[in-house]
Amino acid sequence: MTNPSQSPAVSDDMIVDAYRMFLGRTPADISKLHFDSFDALISNLYHSPEFRASPRARKNALTWPEAQYFVAPAQKVIYCPIGKNACSFFKQAMVKLGGHPHSATILRSVHMLTDHVKTGMQLSDYAPDDAESFMADPEMFRFAILRDPARRLLSAYIEKFVNTRTENTNVTHHTGPVVRAVQTAEGLETPDFARGISFQAFVDHITAMPAEQLDPHWRPQHLYLGAYEWPNLYTFDSLPRAVADLEARTGITLDATAVNRTGSGAGTPHQGAQDLLPPELDRLLPLSEASFLTPEIRERLTAYYATDYELIHSVNPRTAS
Repeated sequence: MTNPSQSPAVSDDMIVDAYRMFLGRTPADISKLHFDSFDALISNLYHSPEFRASPRARKNALTWPEAQYFVAPAQKVIYCPIGKNACSFFKQAMVKLGGHPHSATILRSVHMLTDHVKTGMQLSDYAPDDAESFMADPEMFRFAILRDPARRLLSAYIEKFVNTRTENTNVTHHTGPVVRAVQTAEGLETPDFARGISFQAFVDHITAMPAEQLDPHWRPQHLYLGAYEWPNLYTFDSLPRAVADLEARTGITLDATAVNRTGSGAGTPHQGAQDLLPPELDRLLPLSEASFLTPEIRERLTAYYATDYELIHSVNPRTAS
């Protein structure tokens, strides 16, 4: 199928698959449809009255963190995604492992679509009794990825407060409360996302907050695990082993080269980088992690994320990365 009016980024096949996933049907007349981007297609379907009234828009009453656990029932795998811990790759891997019929569509926007559409990929897509039985099943391969908290926090800062600080509301939804609180304390009446905040101010804000109130991207990792046992925990430096274990268990080959690393903290040293604002950092990045993670900041983060460090040490005593 080819619609000459379509953007090259949005094929007719993509429209048909998205319609089937959201609405359970094909478009009545695809020749009348035009979308400038895949995001525009998804937004149109997500906000349509037909989707909002359908069972595909309603999830169960599970709350965080259980609601966001990924499950592949046939393969007996449950994954606990932890923000900034290669979760994009492993969410995509779970979609591939599960053999979802609309995987091509889901993989183009795995975070949004699995969070907001009943795809069968998350525990929140199932009846509460079924979700509970998945978690209680001793044959389930339950796994999660852990990362050095200081490096994780720096990665979140570089990605969301520097590189994409003004791109879209999906970013400012996470960063907004922090930017507003910090800039209000600095005397700014209206949040200025282009100006942003320094890494030092970010750390000061984080370490003054109750852990449970933090955005998931910098919330302590042990809180993601809930009250459940996770027999298969991997540290960030053992991602290839996690991939190999999944492949061995399911017989499905995954593209390990797709593990998303932002490269934050890899670069040249610059004394005082922790105090610079994002417009200044734009001209200097990439910078070494030591430029931001001073001994004083590391000491504060080690104390604040003490439980995470203890958990990582129990998994691999030789590393905290």
